[in-house]
Amino acid sequence: MANDILHTLISASLIASVVIPLLCAARVPLRRAFGARIAYMAWAAVPAAMLAMATLSSAHMPAPVQPIVAPLHHLANAGAGASPASTGPQWHQWLLAAWLVVAVAMLAWYGVAHRRYRQHIGLLRRDGDIYHSKRTDAGPAVVGLWRPMIVLPADFATRYTAQEQQLILAHEAVHVHRCDPLMNAICAAIQCALWFHPLVHLAARRFRQDQELACDAVVMLDHPLLKRSYADAMLKTQISTQTALIHCQWQSTHPLKERLMQLQKTPPSMFRRVAGRIAVTTFIAACGYGAMAANAGVESTDKYLVKMKLNAGGETSAPTLLMQEGVPAAVASQGKDGIWRTELLLSKASDTSVFVKAFIKHDDQVVSSPGLLVAINETAAVAVGNFKLQLDVSRQRD
Repeated sequence: MANDILHTLISASLIASVVIPLLCAARVPLRRAFGARIAYMAWAAVPAAMLAMATLSSAHMPAPVQPIVAPLHHLANAGAGASPASTGPQWHQWLLAAWLVVAVAMLAWYGVAHRRYRQHIGLLRRDGDIYHSKRTDAGPAVVGLWRPMIVLPADFATRYTAQEQQLILAHEAVHVHRCDPLMNAICAAIQCALWFHPLVHLAARRFRQDQELACDAVVMLDHPLLKRSYADAMLKTQISTQTALIHCQWQSTHPLKERLMQLQKTPPSMFRRVAGRIAVTTFIAACGYGAMAANAGVESTDKYLVKMKLNAGGETSAPTLLMQEGVPAAVASQGKDGIWRTELLLSKASDTSVFVKAFIKHDDQVVSSPGLLVAINETAAVAVGNFKLQLDVSRQRD
């Protein structure tokens, strides 16, 4: 159980290490080519890839696509094999306990900060679908997860002009319509689960920035002649000293200069927006399929006869294993210095070679985890201390 959870975390971490740098590099070009809304939409690739990895890991890749997904499969297996979790059952429990303590502590911090924020905005006075705070530094913001509500400061009617009020309410309504608080909660959950990954926290900040730019873009598309009033409303709003967490504040910690400069951009045409949606949807699907492929098995009718020669501290043996791709196998040998156990996982690399991931254990402790690229009908060998392993792989068809 602990090993499965740690393997899932490692796989999710590898996915984040690939997808997040791509998004961080592409967000500005996407914004320039297709608009801020398309750049914000692209962030769906992160949870989509992790969801595909978690829910479709038992799927099998068709044989024709095996050569394409083999590098991803090898990368995932190498990452899992190189983890400290492979050093023994006791480490599984300690690592899982350490991860759980920090994840729960971070989740608790979110809960405490959320409670403090709700206390900060105080009692609310309802006016239709709008809620008014008694504080002047509370909002404008969208507060709440399942039933988000628009919260306005006490001096909203006097601080902003009628046009500015209209634009602010339109901005917050976009947050409500797109369920942005829920998206922020998903982002926070990923941060709690992958608290050890620095790129995840960097991505969370970039995600929130693109969220605000996307809202600005929607409002400006509907009110193209009110850019000056929109900018004035931004300048009149003070940043709250309370952490907003999953809530959507009108004046966030987003660099104000970037938001003001983005207002001057010409909105993309309908054709470019449609092209952008197609491109980003394709990218999200590709990330999800890649994540699934990295953890999925591969349909194959091939079986392999693995002839082994083992030398464990002077004691020799020559076991033979009939192996199928993606199905682990193991053999134990008694040496003068203890019990040696060899665990093998085989996957097809090409028509003429296979990739063999080996875990060599001495008295239940992993001492080496080599990866061998073995040509069919040829011999490969590896030595670890007093233990020597020689493999000869041939293909067996049903």
